[in-house]
Amino acid sequence: MPLWRKWIESNPVFRYHFLGQTGVLVRRPIWQVGLITAIFLALYIWFLRQVYDHGLPTLTLGLECLTLWIIAPLMTHSLFAAEFEKATWDMLILTRLTASQIVMGKFLSRLMILMFLVLFFVLPLWLGAYQEYRASSNVNIPSLVLKTQLVAVGWSILLIAVTLWLSYWLKRGMLTVAVAFAGQVFVIFILPILWVVFFALFFAPSGYGSYDPFSLTFWGQEWIKYGWMFDPRFFILFYNPVVAVVGIFFTVSELRAEQPLFWGTCQGIFYLLLSGLIVAFLTQKVAKATRKPI
Repeated sequence: MPLWRKWIESNPVFRYHFLGQTGVLVRRPIWQVGLITAIFLALYIWFLRQVYDHGLPTLTLGLECLTLWIIAPLMTHSLFAAEFEKATWDMLILTRLTASQIVMGKFLSRLMILMFLVLFFVLPLWLGAYQEYRASSNVNIPSLVLKTQLVAVGWSILLIAVTLWLSYWLKRGMLTVAVAFAGQVFVIFILPILWVVFFALFFAPSGYGSYDPFSLTFWGQEWIKYGWMFDPRFFILFYNPVVAVVGIFFTVSELRAEQPLFWGTCQGIFYLLLSGLIVAFLTQKVAKATRKPI
């Protein structure tokens, strides 16, 4: 059976979490659905107008990152936890579904919702980037949009994978979402600060005088272009999604020959690969615990 049919088309887990739960959310009086839709469309059109008049690509991307990185754990934390809390997990594992159908059905349902949300931000980001950089011949707008989306969406998918794993491991929805948000804050903000402090203290007694190790010119042009992605000393900083996004806009107006090679692309691909490893590990864990085939 093709994976598309196995994981999506013929998978009741996917249909329940994507179509069933989504249907519950919109199963309201028609006037409520219409009112909410009208308010959302009015705000969206107003936002598009502001973007068209003023550009604002950084603000648009900031809103996208904030929205996706908050919603991703919120819509994923109960996928496994609810099964344990409602005592439906035993019934689920008695079905003929394989471990990969259970895990991928839950994971892909949230991935589809995430992609739907991304569509609302791509147009204003593209429009804002065009208005902001159309006078600059050095800016490749399609490349800018693609790299920023790869980082923002890649990190969101990683959040879904990690939260899904936490939901299975912790078995409590509120605990899962709390750990997911606390972990994200630690990784994005606290860990880089601790690493910068450690790195500064390491260089202080090393005889570098007035050189600044955090200045990229300190390491040379070749390192800036090719060496950054392989240097473990800066891994925590350069693979931070906030630093990655800021770096894309910081170097967007520079000549292509002076830009770090694959900046943004490398981070996004790393997030996606790590997400795949986590989902594969979770699938193996479920298969072993339930004695189901993959």
